[in-house]
Amino acid sequence: MRLRIVLFLLFVAGALTAQAQTLPSVLNEIEYPHTVDTLLLRRMEHRLEKQSEGYRILIFSQSGNHSKSAAIEAKSAFDLVYPECKSYILFEEPYFKVKAGNFTTRVDAGIFLRSIKKDYPYAFIVKDVLDVKTYLGLGD
Repeated sequence: MRLRIVLFLLFVAGALTAQAQTLPSVLNEIEYPHTVDTLLLRRMEHRLEKQSEGYRILIFSQSGNHSKSAAIEAKSAFDLVYPECKSYILFEEPYFKVKAGNFTTRVDAGIFLRSIKKDYPYAFIVKDVLDVKTYLGLGD
């Protein structure tokens, strides 16, 4: 019985693989009006101007007289150790905060949080508004 199931699954997997290989050639033969390209470009431009909800890691938060310089130091230290992850200094009265990352899902933010937990044991995930251009790498 198990042999039959295994053979059936192999047969189905082979058929799907063969079907997937012929799919791109079918897509090349589809004709569509040139206005579709224009509509796709307009949609992409609209999405780039929009902001969306996402997640960042809060690695520093402090208020007081020297909190701005402490936030700058915290950001610099983070950027040295994790140059692949963009970080931001924000002022949300009365706190200076340093947030890191542009994560569209909480799972991605959690994976990164686990990787920095040894250096930032009090860091945690926060919801934030992400600029689409920034997290796609198209912004300044």
